[in-house]
Amino acid sequence: MGLLQLMPRILGTTLYGGIAVAVLIHGYTKYLAGPTPDVRREGVDEIMDVVVGSAMLAVLYALLESPGTFLPSMVKTIALAVPINNGTTLANYLPNATDPKSMLQWSYLTARQYFDNVTSWYATFWYGVLGLSAFPLTSPLGWYAQQATWYLQMMMTYTITNLGFIYALNLIAYNSWWLLPLGIGLVIVRQTRSIGTFIVAFLIIVAIVGPLLTAYTVAALTKPLSQLGALTKGGWTSDITKAFTVIYAMLTQGYNQGLSMQTYDVTVDVVLALALAASYVLYRLLDEVIVNVLPT
Repeated sequence: MGLLQLMPRILGTTLYGGIAVAVLIHGYTKYLAGPTPDVRREGVDEIMDVVVGSAMLAVLYALLESPGTFLPSMVKTIALAVPINNGTTLANYLPNATDPKSMLQWSYLTARQYFDNVTSWYATFWYGVLGLSAFPLTSPLGWYAQQATWYLQMMMTYTITNLGFIYALNLIAYNSWWLLPLGIGLVIVRQTRSIGTFIVAFLIIVAIVGPLLTAYTVAALTKPLSQLGALTKGGWTSDITKAFTVIYAMLTQGYNQGLSMQTYDVTVDVVLALALAASYVLYRLLDEVIVNVLPT
């Protein structure tokens, strides 16, 4: 394992270690020099917070890193239950990865590729429209291209927004190796326990939902975006020929591909809402468990 691959784990260990050492020193000082039995008991409780937090971090790291365990199994089990067109399931669009890091890396890179390609493609469309509108002779063509493709523009805007959310979620999940220790570190500090608990709950949900949404993006958007030329390798630039190609594709393919994007956008919005609700429910459950385990 190279140094770059170890950096997130080193950062996470450093973050958690710094917080844990500070809590230990504070608790040990209160235990040794506390003026009352209650203060000394609080010192012991803070030391136990660090012990329990370290155990939580070890368990969650094991689930996050062990091949074929919690994360890949959970994601593939859910994907097998989601039917897609032609009798396939969402699992057909997931990578054949048994370790969580490979799955999260695929999800992050694929989400980024779709987001970058589509935003670049859409920017090229507006380059062409503005270029046509800049000259009196061709300005009617620019106005027509803009008005005739309004439906696809609206769907493309929603799609880019959702792709941005999916990319952000996968970026968070990909950085779980240092965000998770930060969350556990905040859990063992009583003043920030609720914040840390929410971070841990959110990371668990995001690590599951992120790859599923990326797989759904591949399943639902590959065909319509390919028909429009938005997934062309190498991206798009401020080239007038490419701009005309994009405008022509939107004029001829806009309505049909816009319908596909509308279905995609509605589905993603529902899943994102459910993921947020699941994060809150898991946060409440973890909060109750942690409050019962760690003294308040």
